[in-house]
Amino acid sequence: MTAVDTGLAAEYAAIYAYGAAAVHLDGDPRAMAEALESEHRSRRDALLDFYDEHGREAAPAAPGYDIEPIQDAAGAQELLLTVEQQVTAAWRAGVAATDPNEREICLRMYADSAVSLARWRLAIGRPVADPWPGRPA
Repeated sequence: MTAVDTGLAAEYAAIYAYGAAAVHLDGDPRAMAEALESEHRSRRDALLDFYDEHGREAAPAAPGYDIEPIQDAAGAQELLLTVEQQVTAAWRAGVAATDPNEREICLRMYADSAVSLARWRLAIGRPVADPWPGRPA
């Protein structure tokens, strides 16, 4: 499994989680969740284009992902925070890829996902500052 494969899997999981969590949100957090889900879909599409351009076959999304049951808005917010952290960590790890094409796309995806993570933190009232987003805690 390559770094891009790992990142694509994280994007698929994020799209699934946003679909499950957004229905528990309203107001500004819901609007932000919908915007971020759209960004994950755009990243997924860019990754699928990357696979096509490089003659690779992308794995399909899983039919489902293991997430905790969501009881309320607070649970939805925490789930999405965890998801954004995991996606950013996946792309951060990919920056060390040895293939220059993979490293380039991972770096771009890492930058985009770090911004998404900061936007979600801001939307739910969490501190945004993190000098190395995606770094294991």
